[in-house]
Amino acid sequence: MVRKVLFLYNGGTIGQVPEKRGEEIILVPPKDSEVFEEACKPVLEKFSGRLDIKFEIVTTKDSTNMTPNDWEKLIFRVKKAQDEDGFEGVGIAHGTDTMAYTASALAFSLNGRNPGKRWLKIPVCLTGAQTPIYQEGGDGRFNLENLFRTIEESMERGVADVLINFWDRVLLGCRALKRSEKDFDAFNSPAVPNVGTIDASGVHLNMDLVKSKTASNGASIAPKFGRGVVSFELAPGIEPSLLLGFITNGGISAMILKSLGEGNVCNEGEFSLIPAIRQAVGEYMTPLFITTKFTGGNAMSMHYETGFEAVNAGAIPCYDHTDVAVDVKVRWLIGNGICSTIEEFRKAMATSYAGEMTEQKR
Repeated sequence: MVRKVLFLYNGGTIGQVPEKRGEEIILVPPKDSEVFEEACKPVLEKFSGRLDIKFEIVTTKDSTNMTPNDWEKLIFRVKKAQDEDGFEGVGIAHGTDTMAYTASALAFSLNGRNPGKRWLKIPVCLTGAQTPIYQEGGDGRFNLENLFRTIEESMERGVADVLINFWDRVLLGCRALKRSEKDFDAFNSPAVPNVGTIDASGVHLNMDLVKSKTASNGASIAPKFGRGVVSFELAPGIEPSLLLGFITNGGISAMILKSLGEGNVCNEGEFSLIPAIRQAVGEYMTPLFITTKFTGGNAMSMHYETGFEAVNAGAIPCYDHTDVAVDVKVRWLIGNGICSTIEEFRKAMATSYAGEMTEQKR
């Protein structure tokens, strides 16, 4: 049985080409996709007779230049691939710097706004590389080949989820983080186990950790993302007036604080953030989220006085979301009109929509 797979080129290092500028050789996006498509052919031919792979270009840009508008374009292309074109899987070549953001955006949007219903019925897998596909000894061809191995196994097992494959790991897209700018083993899933491993004998998926198409039940996608979300990484001595100034000047729909420890913020003296949190939430009705900047952390915000007081002042704890998932989820909740009050945001951050967090008992 030959299965139809859509392969989308969405830019990034894996397809970039060297260019001389002055005395330096730098990597730049290709002017078109033809060179990359040609370089992919030896990999794609390995799956001939098993996979019918259709190549399409979405963009050639560096992933640092990605925006929510790019996320929406991918979301609607996946929707068409499943609903109209009859594809049984989608593979996406993507830049590594923002791949976790895009994977999270796809996961939220393609699952839909109702945690009890799901739209996605096919596997969607992203990969990228630390070196271009043309570079000998790099990871470009290795990761690309494993992209289709992962999709093939996912289709065989009935997976309907958004995944990332990188080096010898398969990760849940909304749980993944980039941890290195040079290591081939550059992505991990710090708060939960990998959903699969890749070795010489194949791709091994843990079906207990991924969603299957049998659970899809006719939900609609939720493809929009709001604006006005700002994030701050907390450090000793940050002035409360700076944080509050962003809100009082207008244009801010939500604020995310990447805290010290598990949701802890300064609560003493002139640098105490507690009054600013209380004023932001109570007077300006701006949702303020507390996450952790430590990978694998859990922003419970209740074990220490410094976190307990932040929650009591109105801050919303983000539990074991990655900071990437928090940023994307907040934009998604706003853009699709899922939340409009502080309490609705609080409940949403304790709810798993796409497997992005360990759901809390309420």
